[in-house]
Amino acid sequence: MKANEEKYRKVMEVLKKSEPVTGSQEEIEREVVNRISYLPKGDKESFSIFSFLFGWTEIGWVRRSLVTASLFLVVIFVYQQSVIVKQLNWLSTQIVVSSEKPVRTTISDFSGKLRFLRISGSRVPQKGSQISEKQLDMLIEALGKLQTDYDNLLKIMEENPELKEMIEQKLSEKNYIKVKL
Repeated sequence: MKANEEKYRKVMEVLKKSEPVTGSQEEIEREVVNRISYLPKGDKESFSIFSFLFGWTEIGWVRRSLVTASLFLVVIFVYQQSVIVKQLNWLSTQIVVSSEKPVRTTISDFSGKLRFLRISGSRVPQKGSQISEKQLDMLIEALGKLQTDYDNLLKIMEENPELKEMIEQKLSEKNYIKVKL
């Protein structure tokens, strides 16, 4: 192996000391000029709408920053939609009463009474209901009686602060949640 390395070094030294063989300087110049003249000439880039609109895609940092911005906007959109859906779900569980007292109705048609039940918060299907008109009338009367009893109880509690204090204490002891109607 040392013999091969020795031969290699000798050949390299000879090559370094020898100068390149050149025929004439004019031939070299002519060859260089010919090669340069045959190089493809860079035509001036003409204006194109495609390069104007999408030229930014060739710039790396612009492309990466726009992708990052778009991902940020998508995340904000998804978060916003989830908040909206959560609020809609919460709102759908709430009971909405448009007046202080429920409307006491004397409508004789069955569908009107079912509509009243639906507005008041019950989940009675409108078609194919198993509730008779008599049961519906009894329910509406009981609801009206319950509302008047509740109003009377509130009046009594307002007149007697000791009674109000005692009721609030009992409610807090049993951890009841007050529901506003």
